[in-house]
Amino acid sequence: MANLYIFSNDLRLEDNAALYNASLDKNGLEALFLFNEKKWQLHYESSLKIRFQLNNLEIIKKKLNTLNINLRILSPRKFDDEPQSILEEALKINASKVFINSEYGVDERRRDANLKKLLNHNGIDLHEFDSSIINPNKIFTGAGTYFKVFTPYSRSFREELNEDYLQCFPEPIKQKTKIGESDEIPNFELGDVLKKNALKLYEPGEKAAKEILENFFKNKISDYKVARDFPAQDSTSKLSVYLSSGIISAKTCVSKLLEVSEDSPGTGEYSWFNEIIWREFYKYIIFHYPRVSMRKSFNEKYDQVQWRNNEEDFIAWTKGETGFPIIDAAIKQLLNTGWMHNRLRMIVAMFLSKNLLIDWKRGEEFFMQNLIDGDHASNVGGWQWSASTGVDAAPYFRIFNPITQSEKFDKEGLFLKHYLPNLKSLSSKEIHNPDTKLRKEFNYPMPITDLSSSRKRAIEVFSKI
Repeated sequence: MANLYIFSNDLRLEDNAALYNASLDKNGLEALFLFNEKKWQLHYESSLKIRFQLNNLEIIKKKLNTLNINLRILSPRKFDDEPQSILEEALKINASKVFINSEYGVDERRRDANLKKLLNHNGIDLHEFDSSIINPNKIFTGAGTYFKVFTPYSRSFREELNEDYLQCFPEPIKQKTKIGESDEIPNFELGDVLKKNALKLYEPGEKAAKEILENFFKNKISDYKVARDFPAQDSTSKLSVYLSSGIISAKTCVSKLLEVSEDSPGTGEYSWFNEIIWREFYKYIIFHYPRVSMRKSFNEKYDQVQWRNNEEDFIAWTKGETGFPIIDAAIKQLLNTGWMHNRLRMIVAMFLSKNLLIDWKRGEEFFMQNLIDGDHASNVGGWQWSASTGVDAAPYFRIFNPITQSEKFDKEGLFLKHYLPNLKSLSSKEIHNPDTKLRKEFNYPMPITDLSSSRKRAIEVFSKI
């Protein structure tokens, strides 16, 4: 009897536990991809990310065909239809087993629970595999509860980690026979010219992801601890684009890192490993505290915050027209590339949620709609950290000053000049906060808020909770 494997955020052939195990019988394997636009809309997935995933799927399809594994594309009408669609396909090919890598969001866990019931009722087994390096149920505090703070979690993660967790699976085994022909990859057009241009910046495929990882280890990681904070420098790995769609696994990244380096505090390698653990931590959080996956504050009391939600301010923020160069340049980077430097993500998120006092959920949604590396757990976790509503968050009275942040991390204004070319003739001193005369001369907007008074307002609102 045949097996059925379902792609989710794991668009790769190597180190794909579910796919490899599904191939072991060699008696026929079909891979399934669910082209579900309603689900993507529900989860605010960006069209750029979807198109990038489909480009990766095209590469995967060609490789699967050489292994006698066909790729089927199904298009359920809505998210809740996915279990029934999978069941019908399993029955169609007479599958005895279905394989999937688990996802940790509330909707995905509910879907998989329903899928398991449906399959079992029809005599079909569902085999689920971890999508994280370490199963979330294996890391807990000394009191037997689940972590809420990153540092002790990361310490426990490192203590738990061993070679068994870092064993990466090879690509699937070639099947004796092929079940059927593969479907065409759906046509999904990017109507936005900016997104079409942004897509050209990212080469799809596992091969590209591995080359980026190797280049990062060879040329960047030793300086990563310090250099990662400077947006004008090409100092980050840029692997989030591939990690968020599962084109390369976090396990592969850590395994390769520990092959070439010791995990020593104070090094660039240690700092980068910490960033991988942050990704694992945010998955852990939405698994154990599902309200976060439902876009509710981890700290429940902050659901009571009285946000201003000024629409004019929000629109200015989304267009990069706030009058604060570092904020505007960061948003322009997002709109033009589908990616934003991590330091800038914190600055713009804190500006929206604190200085403008606009609900962090609006910013989180906007990011997901525009990021090529949008990851539900990391995005909602990062936004709640900046808004002081989340796990291990910045205290509410900690509010970045965008001008001093700009002066500190883009001292010469190189990043600002790249994304705000109308200001490129300004000096490194002027560009971080042009005076009124310069703003008029170079057609740059006045600040939409006063940093001092808006900071006081945010502290007052949060302190009353």
